[in-house]
Amino acid sequence: MRPYGVLKQAKEFLIHKSVYQLKEADPHSWAIPRLTGRAKSALVEIQADEYGGGRVGQMHSELFACTMDGLGLDSSFGAYIDAVPAISLAPVNAMSFFGLHRRFRGAIVGHLAIYEMTSSIPNARHARGFRRLGFDTPVTGYFDEHVEADAVHEQIAGRDLASGLIEQNPAIAADLFFGAAAVFFLDALVGRWQLDAWESGVSSLRQSASAA
Repeated sequence: MRPYGVLKQAKEFLIHKSVYQLKEADPHSWAIPRLTGRAKSALVEIQADEYGGGRVGQMHSELFACTMDGLGLDSSFGAYIDAVPAISLAPVNAMSFFGLHRRFRGAIVGHLAIYEMTSSIPNARHARGFRRLGFDTPVTGYFDEHVEADAVHEQIAGRDLASGLIEQNPAIAADLFFGAAAVFFLDALVGRWQLDAWESGVSSLRQSASAA
């Protein structure tokens, strides 16, 4: 979005992200009762921020809804489930699968940890991209919040959540790295799909859908 995205592509970008961002944090919360000690405490600290620290307007899912509203998109959860291609559902399905199954608690921890450790720079670029298109708060509020929050979360996620879990159970390290790798692999597929479509001059959404 930062260097050359146009408004139509910005809307499509948000539609793809809405499949998860409008329920942000929920799949990872399944891991809370499956952790103990330092790892559990770290996860709760991160999730408390994701849910706005008790302030509904600061919930990250609510901030993303405001971003969509600012571009005239439908911010109700699942509104675009039929508009996005299957490839955009894969990352959401993966985190839900990891979160639902206790045996994959290492994978869901790795999934969240790598998100928190790598999101500040991309979100700063997204914020600049939307500002280049003429938008500011509240449209950029979601991205601005993640620049600040995840700069703190990356330390908690790496040192306390991931490291804390591995210290308790070294054998779970492989699952943790698997969850982290899944993030990079699946998100790269989605990003490549979008860029290939836009570079070809077509929509990245299903043909039956359109970004209003």
